[in-house]
Amino acid sequence: MKLQWSGLILALITFATIGLGHIMVRAFHAWWGTRPAIPFFLLSMLVMTAAFVTPDNLFSAALGVTAMTLFWDGVEIYRQEKRVHAGEKAKPSTCIACLD
Repeated sequence: MKLQWSGLILALITFATIGLGHIMVRAFHAWWGTRPAIPFFLLSMLVMTAAFVTPDNLFSAALGVTAMTLFWDGVEIYRQEKRVHAGEKAKPSTCIACLD
């Protein structure tokens, strides 16, 4: 019986990119406001293009997951702006960059 590791690998990549994306959105918004949103969108398109042309299925899937996470991080930058304007403060325990 051959074990299939692809699902576990993709799950870990998904977990890691979402976790890092959450931290990056809060930190980048604290430093630069909504300015990083466009680079997130552009980077996501670049990574998605790489996912389309990569011959290895697992690597292509990992790039696709990363690209969609980067795209969603760009959306979340704008949503973070709305949350901050609504009065939500960043908790120091969840935003290292927000410590003063």
